[in-house]
Amino acid sequence: MAPPDTLGSLEKAADGLIAAGRPADAVRLAFAAAMKVPGSSRAARALERTLSRAADVRTAESLYARLLATGRASSDHHYSLAMFRKRAGDHAGMRAAFEGLLAAPGGAPDIHRYIAFCSLDRYAEAFAAAERISASPPPGEPVLSRLWNPWGDRSTSLPAGFMPARLSALRRASLPAELENYRPFLAGAMLLYMGKPGEALREFSRLRPFRGGSRGWTRFPEGWAALRLRLFGRARDAFSRAAASPISRIQALGRLAEVEICSGRRARGFSLFDKAMREAHFSQLPGLRAWKGQMLLFTDRCAEAEKLLAGAGRDGDDAAWCWRGAALARLGRLREALSELDRAVRLFPTDIEALVWRGEVLRLMGRYRDCAAEQSAVLRKTPGYPWALVNRGLCRLALGDGAGAAEDFRALDAEMKEFLERTVKKAAGESRAERAGRMLEAACRLAMGDRRDDLYFRGVWMRAGKGTGGKSKLYNRSHTARPSKKGGRGLKESL
Repeated sequence: MAPPDTLGSLEKAADGLIAAGRPADAVRLAFAAAMKVPGSSRAARALERTLSRAADVRTAESLYARLLATGRASSDHHYSLAMFRKRAGDHAGMRAAFEGLLAAPGGAPDIHRYIAFCSLDRYAEAFAAAERISASPPPGEPVLSRLWNPWGDRSTSLPAGFMPARLSALRRASLPAELENYRPFLAGAMLLYMGKPGEALREFSRLRPFRGGSRGWTRFPEGWAALRLRLFGRARDAFSRAAASPISRIQALGRLAEVEICSGRRARGFSLFDKAMREAHFSQLPGLRAWKGQMLLFTDRCAEAEKLLAGAGRDGDDAAWCWRGAALARLGRLREALSELDRAVRLFPTDIEALVWRGEVLRLMGRYRDCAAEQSAVLRKTPGYPWALVNRGLCRLALGDGAGAAEDFRALDAEMKEFLERTVKKAAGESRAERAGRMLEAACRLAMGDRRDDLYFRGVWMRAGKGTGGKSKLYNRSHTARPSKKGGRGLKESL
């Protein structure tokens, strides 16, 4: 008989308390467990997950102070405290937490030391830690995203000027010759994080091949930069090289699956997801199921997506709730969809995709004013987000504001407007507002389950509409697009 999973039961109990409107009780429960076993990484992760949903930064600071005072706290607690301070915009406090991590008597895993050294601009020490990680990757640990994006966690927000300052320090850093190749890797990753994929690709072009495949993970962000610019050939090459490294193999297979699906080769793409799941460590399976479920959603296989995403969510992948809510919405199960999306927004309050889908469900339920207000809030955070404009425009039209609907359509990016204008033929005698409404409705129908602003996903759905035949000229152009000098928006990680 298998032993009971005490910490798993604790996480479920904390989830239940939060869902029941008792967040303070959930925090007390998770904190009591962490205090009993302060050196447990699993208990530390359970506490961080609970605090991220149910506590403010002051509460987190207070509880972590008590944990660290035991002298036996896992380095995960130092790391979590640093991330809470990062999300609060407290760069100095984050640096102090990382200094504490490096000085902790019990030591810290190399991946935590790597992040701390990067945060403190100690890049020679950071890259020496990266070498040790490459030589002996921790099994089942998701280190890839932390290597190329040391400051990513539940929120991609950073204090103003933080990343440019790190990039300047990296360019000035003195490195031994054997570690010099890490400089263009991390500089390119920083530029990608800053929304400059074209500049990132130029930086990645300076990377020299490492000996052997163990450091192939350094090519992973290059693949993502190329994918974001819809340079599918370069993305395929970089992710194929990344797949040679144990550290990045599973994630690279997932990105290769996206490349194939967005290039129109869906069967090949989904076979790569299946291959990744056959090879993955069991701890990676919930994330992979959620990822495949997302792409099933984006290709309108919503019943399959909903089933896969429900299992991924039950198994602990938090990102699954947004996509399951979207799948339920596409299946017409609106009340269930709203419940899932409420949960997703509680978990990740800054997740624009979840906020847009929640607004769309409100619109489909006829709550036009609520939807319009929420989408306006999204647009204040992320001006020009296309799906917030689509939802708000349709709500304005339903509320009798045809001019507002036409205004939201005009605010869409040129590619999307041109596609919709060509796909939706003008009807005789219709007004400008009526035509705008039909085009906005068509956008929701044609895009299936995609409400992201990552342009490469448009390769899944941006075809000419029924009856017009062929592919969109804009989509065909995307295959040969050159890196944009303007760059793109921030990143949302999938795994």
